[in-house]
Amino acid sequence: MKKELLQLHAVIGYPLEHSLSPKLHNQVYELLKLSAVLLPFSHPDIKALVSAIRTLPIHLTAVTMPFKQSIIPLLDSVDGGARKIHAVNTVMHVNGKLHGYNTDIAGIEYALRDTPLKNRNVVLVGAGGAARAVAYVVEKAGGNLLYMNRTVKHAEELRKVFGGFIVTSDSLSPEGVDVIINATPVGMYPKVNDTPVPEALLRKGQTVFDLVYNPMDTKLLKQAKKKGARVVSGLDMFVVQGLRQIELWTGKKIIEKKLVERVKRNILNDL
Repeated sequence: MKKELLQLHAVIGYPLEHSLSPKLHNQVYELLKLSAVLLPFSHPDIKALVSAIRTLPIHLTAVTMPFKQSIIPLLDSVDGGARKIHAVNTVMHVNGKLHGYNTDIAGIEYALRDTPLKNRNVVLVGAGGAARAVAYVVEKAGGNLLYMNRTVKHAEELRKVFGGFIVTSDSLSPEGVDVIINATPVGMYPKVNDTPVPEALLRKGQTVFDLVYNPMDTKLLKQAKKKGARVVSGLDMFVVQGLRQIELWTGKKIIEKKLVERVKRNILNDL
């Protein structure tokens, strides 16, 4: 039997010291017996990176900070969700053309799969690329978006695209908030004692979703749990956005709970 050629995949960003994408992808390739390897490519020049993707060629590229927006004009096509969010985290190289996608959408949808959003008041903390993906998912599900961000101008940009209202923590009561989503890096290792949301805003019956996954149990989630809220870790989103990238490459559905939990366990062992 002819042995399959090993395909080269990459994660691009600058810097890349803390990327867990190689760990996620390479363990899944091994588990599913897929002939590929994902390697980190770190360089400050996005044009040089895209040139390498075209030339080598790199079949699947995971795109991380700071290139999720600057890569867009260098691609041959961008799908609808990524265009509306104005952020690409995945590039597929097919027949010499580069196609951009945003699999954070699939990751967020999976993380919130058991959280009713329609007509619920959803406080979104942050206004960067990750927050745009969250706003896209919440708007699509019919939720009421309440933006809480230090820079009002950035929150205003989101409001123009996805609707909703700009709020401050002082203007809210816990009873008026059904879901809280942190899309900022606040609380991420090593600043594990920071939290983006005042504890007074948390209550029993809320869902609190923190996109930070290192640590998995952030200060925000610990406080929310103590108040009796349902908590969702960012690890679900991270794992599923990676699995969705692999689905785009193979054309096969692989996202199911058993695989997600197995990959999460393996990543947690290394955090």
